[in-house]
Amino acid sequence: MNKPLLSVLALTALLSTACSDLKKPEAKDEPQEATSDTAVVYRKDSTVADAAADAANSVDAAWDMTKAKLADAKYEEIDLPEISVRDDDKYSVYGLEETVLFDTDKAEIKPTATRALSEIGGSIGRRYGKSQVRVMGFADSRGDKSYNKELSAKRAEAVKNWLTSNASIGANRISLEPMGETAPVATNATPEGRQQNRRVEIAVIK
Repeated sequence: MNKPLLSVLALTALLSTACSDLKKPEAKDEPQEATSDTAVVYRKDSTVADAAADAANSVDAAWDMTKAKLADAKYEEIDLPEISVRDDDKYSVYGLEETVLFDTDKAEIKPTATRALSEIGGSIGRRYGKSQVRVMGFADSRGDKSYNKELSAKRAEAVKNWLTSNASIGANRISLEPMGETAPVATNATPEGRQQNRRVEIAVIK
């Protein structure tokens, strides 16, 4: 075989390899080359995700009230009988029954609830100007569990919106926890007990 023919065959093989490489799709979600720049980018993304997860876990841990030893408290700025206040060395919790805030099966705040919410918002501003706040909605055990939780979530959201709009509490300070029918404070066997269980509590970390 002469040299010109060998050269042509070699060139053909080279071009075939190059075309094959060009046709290979790149994996979008994987680094294509382990350069120092790509390593920094992937390490940075991982660090941000880890930091976000740690922050979320830290917030949840801060709101673990299962071991709280709350006792009735009296704050001089709270004088309405429909507002209950309980606290310990870590939390303050303001409570309002459903009848103060909402009509049955509704999540729109009554106009008559303004004074009570204003007292609570003023108290939080006076005592805990920068503290984190959590609005918890509760229901009784009648009806479907998922419905009860959804309604308690909507009610908690309505209270949060009122506080951010009317009590100068930043939305970034307020988190929500729809409790549904969990954590009753009275029996669900009587109308009076169920009424007590339908409530909203506004907790503050001191």
